Amino acid sequence: MSGKIKENSARNNYGCYATGAIRAERNGEYSRAAELWGKALMFARGTSGRFWATRRLEFCANAATRGWGISDES
Repeated sequence: MSGKIKENSARNNYGCYATGAIRAERNGEYSRAAELWGKALMFARGTSGRFWATRRLEFCANAATRGWGISDES
């Protein structure tokens, strides 16, 4: 499958950071996810990767600011 991200490839830093950001989002760790999307953005090679990383960074930063993902809310 050619579309799969090879996250362990030494040259694919975008894939590594994006995968980490996705995992952080799934765990509700939006502040960490925003940080990782920012790093992924630095390594994005194409326009679509930069666009996606920027949008996810904005979303996660907003979610962190609003306190989303906090599990002990009443």
